[in-house]
Amino acid sequence: MTTVSRRAALAGAAAALTAGLVRGSVAAEAFPARPVRIIVPFAAGGPTDVIARIVAEALGEIWKQPVVVENRGGAGTILGTNLMAQAPHDGYTIGVATNSFVINPAVRKSLSYDTEKDFAAIGMMVTSPFVLVASPKFEADTLARLTARATAEGEPLAYASPGPGTGGHMAGELLKQRAGLRLEHVPYNGSAPALTDVLAGRVPLMFDLWSSVRPHVEAGRLKVVAVASAAPLPDAPQYPVIAATYPGFVVSAFQAMVAPAGLPPEIARKISADLRAVVASGAFAARVRPLGVEPEPSTAEELQAFLQAEMARWREVAKTADIALD
Repeated sequence: MTTVSRRAALAGAAAALTAGLVRGSVAAEAFPARPVRIIVPFAAGGPTDVIARIVAEALGEIWKQPVVVENRGGAGTILGTNLMAQAPHDGYTIGVATNSFVINPAVRKSLSYDTEKDFAAIGMMVTSPFVLVASPKFEADTLARLTARATAEGEPLAYASPGPGTGGHMAGELLKQRAGLRLEHVPYNGSAPALTDVLAGRVPLMFDLWSSVRPHVEAGRLKVVAVASAAPLPDAPQYPVIAATYPGFVVSAFQAMVAPAGLPPEIARKISADLRAVVASGAFAARVRPLGVEPEPSTAEELQAFLQAEMARWREVAKTADIALD
């Protein structure tokens, strides 16, 4: 190749590279050019739906495009999650992942999607800690006394949950395994009836969200045995954390954003950066903290690591407890 030809080839390669970079930049800048939908795998009106609509409104302001929340509840979030997995990977369909996203692969063998391969992490939105509460009639009011009571001879201690495979159920199984307690799961069809029976003293214990039980605790209708957060609750630091006795025992409800796998990298980076800016803003915190959740801005990489760790943890818990919902 002559010097002139070599120079021409190098110039052509440089031009092609520049054109590629420009195309990628234009694609990122142009996104979105039409409305974006956020799939929420729950019915409208619930806590997850409310948070998603706050996020959608804020992203719509940034993107200057409508961001529409589409509620697709059913089958323990499987219907909506499956719809998300099958959507085009162009950034125009994104969705909300909650605890069920990481628990379902542990307790179900016949999912119509692969949780680890079919989704791309975008970023965390909010978290809310679980707390272990008891009826005021229950004699144990500390984790140490509960442990003594649940390891003594006699019938296992019952704990309520909104249903098999829910966060409350799995938190109870995790405590049972870590502490070697004799606990018996009592599943209900939803959080409200489970909490009703705990309030009435018919079932002594339950893991539930702090935002849900706080009014009952403050009114003296429930008592907190311990908190499943890494640190004491900011608004109730008097309650001990389970992790102080059993290191690493942290169970929180979370809401994160994911997308179908194969999202173009420049679009994935834009959605992630814009979501992180929303979640880190004071305006977002002011709107969501009264709902009992805490903003948790993250990178896509941080969320991906969290989801992988959670799936591994719940698989181990489910295997040990022989939990299978199929």
